[in-house]
Amino acid sequence: MKKILIIGGTQFVGRNLVEQLLALNQYDITLFNRGKTNPDLFPEVKRITGDRNTADLHKAAQQDWDCVIDISCYNPNPLEDFIQQLKGRTDRYIFVSTVSVYNQEEQQKSNGNITEDFQLYTYNESDKTDKTNETYGKRKVACEEILLNQEWLNTIILRPALIIGHHDHTDRLYYWFYRAKTQSSFIIPNHGKDKITYTDVLDFSKMLIQSIHIENKHHVYNATSYNASINQFVQLAANQLQKELNLINASPAFIKEHKLKIWTELPLWVEGDLHTQDNARLLKNYNFTPSTIEETTVRLMDYYGNYMKWRDVRESRYGQLSMTTEREAELMQLLV
Repeated sequence: MKKILIIGGTQFVGRNLVEQLLALNQYDITLFNRGKTNPDLFPEVKRITGDRNTADLHKAAQQDWDCVIDISCYNPNPLEDFIQQLKGRTDRYIFVSTVSVYNQEEQQKSNGNITEDFQLYTYNESDKTDKTNETYGKRKVACEEILLNQEWLNTIILRPALIIGHHDHTDRLYYWFYRAKTQSSFIIPNHGKDKITYTDVLDFSKMLIQSIHIENKHHVYNATSYNASINQFVQLAANQLQKELNLINASPAFIKEHKLKIWTELPLWVEGDLHTQDNARLLKNYNFTPSTIEETTVRLMDYYGNYMKWRDVRESRYGQLSMTTEREAELMQLLV
């Protein structure tokens, strides 16, 4: 039975991963985390409690592991220290990175479908210790480099896109499904046609589990499921609800004129199909068939209805950032 250390493990990605690992009953699992997020989950699983951004992480380097799965790393300096402590203690390190490592300015010049060889962000020393969202992708690049520079370490880096699925605490996709459930009319940006790449969390859990065993043909993989638009999700949700919707288009010019905040007031929207990634390498090297958008939507509509009971989207942190129904009503008056 392989001995697996999971750094994280009780929120979104980690929770889905541990659920699938436990169902397989083939792994000796230990979680390292602070014990603050969903601390009562998985009482049968061994734990090491500590903050990964402190010397606490050295506790995890006192044992041998067949594999380490690192879900929650955002800061390169503590990672570099941990890897040195871990040397000789593991055969494989699976690192959850992000497609945000790809240089956004260069993406604007491209036609999308970014491969693993696309230009990454560069960073400086101050970026490595910054805590803002602006350096998120740069810090992940620095983390990747640390791991790839360890000749002794068998590393697999997975770069998921926008992850969606059960236990998603951001509620960004839920915003649109909740609109479809509770309103007959609502604003949709640019006809909802612009696509980005998504990673279904159940798919991602399967990718992580396969990464424990797979032959290491490449170190880096775009870990994605499909490209999709907001309109596709909304229409599939409406079909599930057996409901006709009146979608009121807000053009990019209107959005700019009225200073609507992209990605927050209008979750998951950016103009143009530029933020799309190619997963051909993953499909070639892994025994894997991604979910379709239809399969994801059916699962999520059941989850939102039966597990979440269609709770008010404003109860979530992300929902509080999104557009209020009052603000939306004012804008719809200008659009109709």
